[in-house]
Amino acid sequence: MKQGIQASIDYQKVSEAIQHYKARGYEYVEVPWTIGKEAYHITSEDHQQVKSILGYHVASAEQSFLELMLKGELSPGLYQACSPCFRDDPVGELYDSGFLKVELIEVLPEHITKEEQTKRTDRILADAKEFFSKYTPVQIVETPIGKDIENHNIEIGSYGYREYQSLSWIYGTGLAEPRFSYTLSKKPKGYHLQDIAKHAIGTFEKIKEEIQEGQDALTQKNKIMNLIELSDTIGAIEQYLEKTYGSTITLEDVLTMKDATKRAFASRRRS
Repeated sequence: MKQGIQASIDYQKVSEAIQHYKARGYEYVEVPWTIGKEAYHITSEDHQQVKSILGYHVASAEQSFLELMLKGELSPGLYQACSPCFRDDPVGELYDSGFLKVELIEVLPEHITKEEQTKRTDRILADAKEFFSKYTPVQIVETPIGKDIENHNIEIGSYGYREYQSLSWIYGTGLAEPRFSYTLSKKPKGYHLQDIAKHAIGTFEKIKEEIQEGQDALTQKNKIMNLIELSDTIGAIEQYLEKTYGSTITLEDVLTMKDATKRAFASRRRS
């Protein structure tokens, strides 16, 4: 039997999180999963280190970013990374010795004001809240060292400001799995069994949402629901065209192209 959090890592959520933050200006960086002692102890002084012949295994990618910062390999800016996290926390309902996390960071320039620091922290917090809110309502709570985002009174992300020597940065959780999926499992299921992010009408993401719901209906072997989701997908395409192209391109234009493609494949000729 699985120990720790009774949920599995949802890699689709991880991918969606990375795309969400990329669209909001966070550059994706491949970071080291094992680091030196200095970078590790900046944020983990009170924890027993997880170490091997490879080095210190990161408790989060924040430490990976710190390793790059100490080496002068990360200039000021917004970044994200995805890495495993190794912790010495007691294994239980909300804790595992290892999990996966999308980590957010803003490496700050020198001599930043307190007002600007707060503004930039709130920006990362708002971007994370926007992502989580696609799945479920969440709450922001104050903590002694910053702010947390909670779902069902469970912390799903922490955000704040830190500094070390001449370095300063804002850190935040983009997504931690499987903890977030575990909190969603506490919400009663409706039509769909899969956790599907909700998107605004008229966006391309809304089309993908309807397709995911159709796939979920197939998993449930619910033919009627699948047909409804197919009709919703057509509606989402129509709304996307209207928002993106106005009256210049319509669903009829797309169907005309569909017929041309069908004719080309039937004749086995592209010209």
